This record gives sequence, structure tokens and C-alpha cells, in this order.
Amino acid sequence: MGDLAVGQSYPLTSACASEQETRRLDEMHAAFTHHFGGELGLSPIADVRPRKILDLGCGSGAWAIQAAVQFPEAQVVAVDISPLPKRQIPGNMTFAQLDLSKDWDLENQSFDIVHSRLVMSHVPNGEHVVRRSAQLVKPGGLLIMEDIDVNSLARTGGPAAALLAAKVIQIWGLRSADLEIASKFAGIMTSLGYFPRVHAHKITIPLSGTGSDEAVSALGLAIRKSWTGLSESLGSHFVDAGLTEAMIREQSEELYSADCRATMDMYSCWALRSQDENES
Repeated sequence: MGDLAVGQSYPLTSACASEQETRRLDEMHAAFTHHFGGELGLSPIADVRPRKILDLGCGSGAWAIQAAVQFPEAQVVAVDISPLPKRQIPGNMTFAQLDLSKDWDLENQSFDIVHSRLVMSHVPNGEHVVRRSAQLVKPGGLLIMEDIDVNSLARTGGPAAALLAAKVIQIWGLRSADLEIASKFAGIMTSLGYFPRVHAHKITIPLSGTGSDEAVSALGLAIRKSWTGLSESLGSHFVDAGLTEAMIREQSEELYSADCRATMDMYSCWALRSQDENES
């Protein structure tokens, strides 16, 4: 895991290999769902009346499972580079193992909903993957991209948090992965030409748990727990790249201090594809 080659598709522990990672991903999904008022997100998924839904980089499968339950008449396809952890899934949900950085055996314009959350920032050449994802959306279908901009922590965190965030951004960059891609989603989607209107929602989340309302506060606490846990995991993999135990410990102390002012920006971007199937 210390090899920073571009070909390394995913440097984190997979959900299927770790109950702790499955729990982390499930907790993050629960926090997002709470923030979205029990819904799958901010985008108007129900208005599309989806018959076929794709979740790219499904992780623990939590979002895809909720989608399958919420839309029982739809076929939900979840894909990830690693197998799903052992769990019960609805009968209208299927899983396929897929490396998003490789060629995809998925038919263009075949899904009513194409969704990805907290994935594109980890994928090498993420902008290309976003563009490829858009090709899978049917005319009149919905593309949804959600992620966190880690550079926002580098800007707002104290010295230890800013230093560690900048170091992780550098490490991901060596893999051609962009931890700032969330802020670029709207521009990428607009540039494609077949999404007449792109909706971009940004929320700045205090990691101290002092948000504008209870749901934002809870999401901030979940993100802080997730980020510090990931930092500890990365420390065991990227010592040679300059991530030290001292850096990780100092960041954790800083983010859990009473005067923490660190924030992370979350972006939720979505757009309906033009009904004109002849558009490119």
C-alpha cells in the first residue's frame, strides 16, 4: 500500500476486508441521510421515476440498499472495486465488481440515475471518470456527483490539520487523484453540453459539531470521526511519503480541541440530461 503509482486504483482499506471500514461508511451514510431529511440526497430522484439506478463506488452498499428500498420497482446496480461486505440486500439490487479506472462494460444511456458519493476524489483521472459516468445517463435521466473538498480543511484547519490535509492531497496527486475535484463537478458537467442546467449545492461543515442546525452539526462530527480514522489508517501505509504518527496525533488533538475552527466543504451537484438523444 505504500506504492504511489498511478495504476494503484484505491489506496484505502475496502469495506469487505474490514468491519471497522464497513461501520465507518455506514455511519457516514447515516449522517448524510439525516442531513438530507431521510432522503437519498438533494436531487429530485423521485421526479425522474427511475427504473434503473447505478451507484458507482458503492462501498458498503448503504446508499444502493436505501435506493432499492425506496424505489422497489427500479433495478439498482451497485458497483465497486471490491466485493460487498456480507449483508442482506434487497431483491431488486445487484452488485458487480468494477474498477472505475479501467474500461467499463456498461451500456451508454442505459440508466435513469447515475450516482456517486465520496468516490471521484479517490479515483485516478477523476475528471475522465465523471465524463464517462455522464455517458451512462439516459436522456431525461439524472447524474448526481457528491464529494468533499479536502483542500477546504487545508485552508481552514489549524497548523496540524492543514499540514496533514496538504500532505494527503499531495500523495493522492501522485496517483493522479484529485481531492479537490468536488469543487470542479459543476464545471465538468456543464462542459459536456448535454446537461442544460447543472445544480451545485455547497455546504461548509464545521468539524467541531457547531453547525447551523442539528443535522449539519451531526454531519460535521461524523466527518471529523471519519477523517481522523482514515488519517490513522493512512499513517500505517504512507510513512515513506511523510505521514508520521506525530502529524496524525497532532491533527487529532487539534480537531477535537474546544477551539477547533476547521471546516470541510461538501458539494452536491446534479443535472438532468437533455431529452434530445442526438446531442453529444
